[in-house]
Amino acid sequence: MEFQIAPRSKTRTEPRTPRSRRTIPLPQVVADMLAAHIDEHLPGDDGSLFITNTGEVYGREYYGALFTAAAKRAGLPAGTTSHDLRHHYASVLLAAGESVVAVAERLGHENATLVLKTYGHLMPDSEDRTRRAVDEAWSAITVPSAQAASG
Repeated sequence: MEFQIAPRSKTRTEPRTPRSRRTIPLPQVVADMLAAHIDEHLPGDDGSLFITNTGEVYGREYYGALFTAAAKRAGLPAGTTSHDLRHHYASVLLAAGESVVAVAERLGHENATLVLKTYGHLMPDSEDRTRRAVDEAWSAITVPSAQAASG
């Protein structure tokens, strides 16, 4: 994120912390939706993608109502917040086997501790992965038979 909109204003400001400035891999589904949005709604003069009909950046006073309406149109449960989407993002990454360190980086955390505390219960059961890892490692090793070793 190169900038954020300052609270109670419509002006760009630097992110709050150095960790807030990070690169997030852009999933294709998001790239496609952003491209469709840009085709339908030209960016503002400053490059902002989500602007009012008059070309201004949305202030925080409008954000809640806009988000609520968008969540409803998307079929999300009533009361869904942007923070819920952040939790969903982290949960999806962990369920897909992404490392806790990578998830912490994507969320802008200093380290993986908060991710483990918050999402540790969502970590996929690792017993099957553990068995599979050892089975695969040992099945790749050929052990000479007792007869071949003595002969």
